[in-house]
Amino acid sequence: MTNSYLCIITPRGLETLVLETEHAARFLYRRVERYPGGEAIACWAVLDDRTARDVTHHVGFRRFQEALDQFSTRAVHLGTILPPMMDEDLLQTAS
Repeated sequence: MTNSYLCIITPRGLETLVLETEHAARFLYRRVERYPGGEAIACWAVLDDRTARDVTHHVGFRRFQEALDQFSTRAVHLGTILPPMMDEDLLQTAS
């Protein structure tokens, strides 16, 4: 079975992996914004259950580079998460 996951990738590797939920993208993006110098990105991926377990295992043992290697080679689909649009952005787009 496959599910959609969200993650944070830094120069150290993949540091956070969570199942995608309604509020997870906004939560992760806020965490990414707190990293200094734009050194982190938020991504999404479709992973099978075994890959998700393996990646989570690596993250739990702080083997972030191994987690990223597993994530990037075994993901069915993947991409980056765009910053959420703020209300003022929506107003400017509508004008």
